[in-house]
Amino acid sequence: MRVMNNQMNSRRSYFAIQPDLPGQASITLHYQDEKGEIYLGPHVRLSGLAGMAHIESKELAEQFAEACAPRLQKRYGKETRLNVVEWSATSNNKLDLRIKNDSEIIKKRLATRNLAPNKPVQD
Repeated sequence: MRVMNNQMNSRRSYFAIQPDLPGQASITLHYQDEKGEIYLGPHVRLSGLAGMAHIESKELAEQFAEACAPRLQKRYGKETRLNVVEWSATSNNKLDLRIKNDSEIIKKRLATRNLAPNKPVQD
């Protein structure tokens, strides 16, 4: 029984991108901004914890941050910085699927250079 519990409680690491904005975020993100809980979503939009991109590797997160930085600096100011942060959570099917799906969206955006939030990624 102990072995099964250890397998069920295994940890999974993933990465996210947390912007450091020179000013305040939009009014819709004001609460998250005050708490330092603004993250970049897979569709190049700032969001709270629920909408943040769950990225499979640090390298992919760094590539995405580098590609998105000019767009966000134009939108929020030249001093805007994108920081890659590591998260860890108990592994489960929902989390694993979220990491896989968000990472696939990001890979497609990087491959097509489609970083416009209002343009869907194509298969």
